[in-house]
Amino acid sequence: MVLYRAKRELAFEKEFVETLTQNGWTYNKALDNATPKDLENHFREILNQNNHSVLNGVKITDTEMSEIMRNIGGKTPTEMNEFLTGNYESILNIARDNPELGTMDLKLFWRDAIAGGQMRYEVIRQAIRPGKEDSPDNVNRRFDVTLLFNGLPLIQIEEKKVDVSIKEASNQIVKYKSENKYDGLFSAVQIFVALKEDTARYFANEKSADLFNNKFFFEWLDKKNQPVHNWKQFTEDFLKIPMAHNLISNYTVADGDALKVLRPYQIHAVNAVREAFSKHEDGYVWHATGSGKTLTAYKIATLLQRNPNNQVIFLSDRKELDNQSGKNFSKFSTNSDDTIFETNNTGELIKRLRSSKPGVITTTINKMKIAVERNEEAINTGHREPLASVMKKRMVFIVDEAHRSQFGEMQKVIRQAFPKQNWYGFTGTPIFDFNKTPQDQTTESQFGPELHRYNIGNALSDGAILPFNSEYVSLMQVTDERNGDEVEEEQIPDEAYNSDKEVAQNYRLKVAKWIIKNWRRKSEKGKFNAIFATVDINQALKYYRLFKKMEQEGKHNLKVALTYSINENGDANQEQRSGLAEAMKDYSIRYAGSETAFSLDNVNVYIDDVAKRTARTEAQYKNLPPDKEIDLTIVVARLLTGFDAPRLNTLYLDKLMQYQGLIQAFARTNRVYDKNKTQGNIVMFRRPKLMRARTEDAFEKYAGEGSFKKVFRPEFHEMEDTFKEAVKELKEFTPTPEVANNLTKSTEKEQVDFLKKFRNLSKELQYISSYSDFDWDEHADEYGITKEEFGYFQGAFQNIRDYLKEHKPDGGDPDPISLKYDFDDVVITELVIDKEYVLGLATKYLLDTENLFAADEFNQAADKFAKSGNQREADNIREFVTEERKRGDIPANYDARASYALHQSRKKQQKITKFVNEYGLDEELFNRLVTEYEATGEFGHEQALKQTADIKVAESNGHEYRNILSFKGSVQRAWRKFIKDDLAPYIAGEK
Repeated sequence: MVLYRAKRELAFEKEFVETLTQNGWTYNKALDNATPKDLENHFREILNQNNHSVLNGVKITDTEMSEIMRNIGGKTPTEMNEFLTGNYESILNIARDNPELGTMDLKLFWRDAIAGGQMRYEVIRQAIRPGKEDSPDNVNRRFDVTLLFNGLPLIQIEEKKVDVSIKEASNQIVKYKSENKYDGLFSAVQIFVALKEDTARYFANEKSADLFNNKFFFEWLDKKNQPVHNWKQFTEDFLKIPMAHNLISNYTVADGDALKVLRPYQIHAVNAVREAFSKHEDGYVWHATGSGKTLTAYKIATLLQRNPNNQVIFLSDRKELDNQSGKNFSKFSTNSDDTIFETNNTGELIKRLRSSKPGVITTTINKMKIAVERNEEAINTGHREPLASVMKKRMVFIVDEAHRSQFGEMQKVIRQAFPKQNWYGFTGTPIFDFNKTPQDQTTESQFGPELHRYNIGNALSDGAILPFNSEYVSLMQVTDERNGDEVEEEQIPDEAYNSDKEVAQNYRLKVAKWIIKNWRRKSEKGKFNAIFATVDINQALKYYRLFKKMEQEGKHNLKVALTYSINENGDANQEQRSGLAEAMKDYSIRYAGSETAFSLDNVNVYIDDVAKRTARTEAQYKNLPPDKEIDLTIVVARLLTGFDAPRLNTLYLDKLMQYQGLIQAFARTNRVYDKNKTQGNIVMFRRPKLMRARTEDAFEKYAGEGSFKKVFRPEFHEMEDTFKEAVKELKEFTPTPEVANNLTKSTEKEQVDFLKKFRNLSKELQYISSYSDFDWDEHADEYGITKEEFGYFQGAFQNIRDYLKEHKPDGGDPDPISLKYDFDDVVITELVIDKEYVLGLATKYLLDTENLFAADEFNQAADKFAKSGNQREADNIREFVTEERKRGDIPANYDARASYALHQSRKKQQKITKFVNEYGLDEELFNRLVTEYEATGEFGHEQALKQTADIKVAESNGHEYRNILSFKGSVQRAWRKFIKDDLAPYIAGEK
């Protein structure tokens, strides 16, 4: 028997490089262990060769090369992406050293000349990235393998042995980023790969180390969505030429400040459509709702539009989706030569179609149909046809979610008009024979065969979407008047739900009370919002007025909005108009401070604002204060399809749904967002037994056989058993929090084992606490752990985690153990003993410092708060109380919470003032940066602040720098560290 032996890292690297050379790469052995200067000289040599005619025999000088390097080293990953992919040729305009020679347009990269004569593809090993002499923690590093495109390092690979976690490779890349190793030429890196013999992850470069998110570290999948684990197959599929060039040129996009690389299924879909197009064939792409269809469609549209003989039109079936798609397309195309034309009316569409300027047009199917009809009318009346010029082109129609019955009729009109055309449909829920209406076609009969599939089951397995937790809540009680028996669900008449009878009113009241009672549980303590979908406008109004009345009675403080489309005809029109007017007036007062900001005169503006405030994705809505957010949006049909809102996590349903409508509505809730969002919550009130059967049926049909158990969280009793087992495993290893805290004296393995067991328990708590049946206080004995005890274990977890992060192992390796492990995904639970509780007791104590009971009560609470993982905050509060006692003169209306907030704010501002004076920074701009970091956890808008930094002031305060560029980078790193570390005690939520 032959035993398998894992390859040593360098042996694996050698074989990996050999495999690359069989797939289009040239191994440049001369650049093994290359220094930054070696790589710069090599890049310079290629520039001289590729730009021979531009240089006119005068090679690039040292001064000119310094300017080239300044340009490259100064670009962020998105700026570099725009430079590489914004035009057919990437051109750098540089002034020549000799003024008589003027300037030169140097060509660095050819976007579409894949494997062409201008491109040179090389692989190098062990490039040296120097450390800093004055920083013992910032040592020399080596990059395992780097792929050079015309001398530019655009893909960098870190390898690990088979018995090491893939996380260690990706963590290593992130650490090197934090050490500023990706500077100079390596600023150009676009894609990272973490590679082992049995797995790989790829991900896009980020502006800074703290922005990397392992939710966007992708495993490569084949065309059938099966993971590719073998490293050789991964290399041949993903890193070979021309695929690697395509990755840079066609499968990345700059989205604002974020560089995005397409997921595997998006890449396969792009390739499938391009292949079908080359054969003049139509088809459709079935990609799960929430998996990024818009980005995939954008990439297909712009790639096909690069041929000026094509005219690509992206069609939506309604205005809201057209606006959303147009904005997204325009955002993706910023700073590229891909032009997006949005059309506000049919006249604008016709004008754009007649234009000779190439670009993707986004419009609605209805506008397109009218444009065609106007063209036909012109022909029939002997006039000049407005679309004559476009008839010569090959028309490409890319359609987003178009399954309304009237779409088929409009599509027929358009199909008859153009001599050369192709149609590609995108859908998360195709129409099949089992769910088509007599007016509908199936998706296949409308668009052609399926080109690529990535259904809900695939998306869940791949982590592209979150699972669901569904609850079927039975609140309707109807008794038979003849015998007093409760009526079975199947026999309950619709009027028991919909009418103004007492039974229906009681039902609606129970629904409202259930939502209010479980609000904090479902919204993760207000972090996320919800949609409440009702059966019709009449019911939507009744619920809206019920929630409004209950708010006025002080029974809840939820911010509730209402949105629906008014039916233009019928007896109910006036009631619908007056009801919406009432909701708009309430909305105006709450969000605009006046009664008339929104009215029936600008109803579309109101509808748009409700959608944006619910979604919270656009800049002005992203960081709203809590009083300006919407908690619950009541709808009928609006927002249940095509609505992207990652911060929405719950759908309440008081209506019956099935098949594609049900899938679409559910999918509003399970977009990936952050570690606090673990699932989409679905709560069904109307005919829960029937809705359970319909839900199982829909997911079996759209996600595959047996998918219901994969896609949905288990029943509550199963979650209870899992939670108890997690408690048992933790306590068998560390019976008490005191034992856990003492693990700092134990081995690394024992420390990591404890962290893993607590992480598992914390995850299970996150899952089970979203169920309305979960009652920790009542069942603490049964679960084997109390809230308070969990809090102490949580404190031990934070202590051990922090210890591991700071611990440096023996043997001289300066890397922390945290490179191997990642426990930042653990959500720290809000406990009964929190800051507000401790400060409340501080108030009681400071108002009567002679009261020994009050003193003891405060000190015990502060101790518990510290043990719960809040040691620093507890120390700050104790220090504050000591200072307040010394100050004396405590007024009768004293509130320690307000005084502490003011105390911390003053201390924070004193630290800020000292810091900005040390570096000559603008204090107002610095405060703005701090505020933004507190709100988003991200550093944005740093450029203006960087301009104010004064090197002379910094040097006068004892700092030393090589040059102004070194200073600017150093001061940016200094303020980030200062905000994260020094200001942490004063930032809400920091420990």
